[in-house]
Amino acid sequence: MNIAVIATASLDDPLYYLRNARQVITLCLNQYADLLLSDEIQQLEDLLALEEPTQALLIRMVMRKGSLFRQDNLNYSEVPERDAAIRQLVATGLVDDKPALSIQALGDVCRREECRLLANQLLPEHTLAASCRKSDALGRLLEHFADEAPKRLRDWWPDAPFDVLEIRCTTLFDRLRLMFFGNLYQSWSEFVLTELGLQRFEPVSLTPASRPFQRRAEVDLYLALQQLRDRVALGESIEEVCQALPAPIECDWINYRRQKVLFQIGREAERQQQIEQALNLYRQSQHREAQLRTLRLLEKREPAEHVFTLATKAYEQISQPEIRIGLQRILKRSARKAGLDYLAPKPFEVPLDTLTLVKPAFHRVESAVIEALSDTDTRLFHVENHLFTGLFALLFWPALYAPVRGAFFNPFQPGPADLFRPGFADARTMWIEAGFDQLRTGRYQATILERLEQKRGISCSLIYWPSLTFELVKSALDIIPAAHLEAVFRHLLLDLRHHRRGLPDLIALNHNAARYRLIEVKGPGDRLQDSQRLWMQAMLAHSMPVSVLHVRWSEANS
Repeated sequence: MNIAVIATASLDDPLYYLRNARQVITLCLNQYADLLLSDEIQQLEDLLALEEPTQALLIRMVMRKGSLFRQDNLNYSEVPERDAAIRQLVATGLVDDKPALSIQALGDVCRREECRLLANQLLPEHTLAASCRKSDALGRLLEHFADEAPKRLRDWWPDAPFDVLEIRCTTLFDRLRLMFFGNLYQSWSEFVLTELGLQRFEPVSLTPASRPFQRRAEVDLYLALQQLRDRVALGESIEEVCQALPAPIECDWINYRRQKVLFQIGREAERQQQIEQALNLYRQSQHREAQLRTLRLLEKREPAEHVFTLATKAYEQISQPEIRIGLQRILKRSARKAGLDYLAPKPFEVPLDTLTLVKPAFHRVESAVIEALSDTDTRLFHVENHLFTGLFALLFWPALYAPVRGAFFNPFQPGPADLFRPGFADARTMWIEAGFDQLRTGRYQATILERLEQKRGISCSLIYWPSLTFELVKSALDIIPAAHLEAVFRHLLLDLRHHRRGLPDLIALNHNAARYRLIEVKGPGDRLQDSQRLWMQAMLAHSMPVSVLHVRWSEANS
């Protein structure tokens, strides 16, 4: 199925959000019907058969937080017959107009004065003054009724001045949201309230092999992991939560999610000083940072010599430079404590230049440097994290948009969902090697320039189009050697999440001499960050012309 067949609705249509939501439902019915239960399919088909205003009311409720709603708060111009729409929703079972409410839930939907009246009715011997705060009234109610079983509104409060509705399809819509977005942090409103037609996306065909969810159990596992996170966030015992941890499943991208949740719960256990629990969770997780956190905890309780041995082994196995920095620090500390000989990697020498300028009144320091260093032969551009990541995306475009399982869920993605996961490159070896082959054969320049024109304006996670002018890209490709581009691209691939940041601020291009220079600008009091140091180290290891320029303001500014 080609997931690009969905068309977006215009904001000029008052029901645009419903049009977008219906397309999500339709896509899930077409793409994942075999993963939905018969009653779930029936609910969705019943919804799509309702009158438009009734559908619109339900989607309005789905887009809002929570599952309980005051009926008097559901006023929308596109739903002129609200009560009739509610009756239809109740008849289909999508909405309950007589839900059972805990006293907490009832208090939450009450306004301040209503909460006071409710407290006075249920506790006439404890009359609250008209000036009391809602928190005081709700606290009084919880003090006396927190343990009472949920009851219908009229059983709590026969004369309540409002009615309460509960949508009964929240779980189903969470399932649809997960299958459509591939995550649970994106909300319905983020999609259905956006005029997506103003953006362009690369079309990606979804094949049976690349369909993200292959079995219902995979969706269930993802939802279960989210529930565990929510339980921890709500303060439930981590020990109890851990007893419900699901087993691994044969799906790489979902198991990555499982490893990440294990790490996140481990971090919470560590924050709560539940060290044994944290260590147990870290040891079960293969998340890239789990081993580092484990070693930091072991530093406080294990012999330094043992920690040094473990850190040495980890350093040999882990390739991510950011993690290796942390491991080097552990190695240095544990070696010192154990009295071991440890020769830390020699700090690389950063080429330094200085420049004294008149402090500009409004412009950034980079703009002042560009103005000062530009001449008839040399042009400077403020490229920072945009040039090399953009060139990378253009060269490896087929890899970015390859039909890899767990990468694409819907037609509105600016990039693959696994872009920043550790297995991104391994899942695309063929396409990535094809890109590097173009660097070796010299075809890369024509390919990048061709895609620059063909793909311009298409939303891409690694490209900021205004920064990629034809002039800059053509000049950079003419001057920067292919070997230097390969070095940059391979460093990017080590860890795209972190390495897309920290690149030098400026590039100086001299066509007459066929030379270029990368410049990291540092104003007074500014210093290199770890990510910038790693980039400079990687570039200098391949003899790339990169340096730090310290800018000083002239005494005339004093």
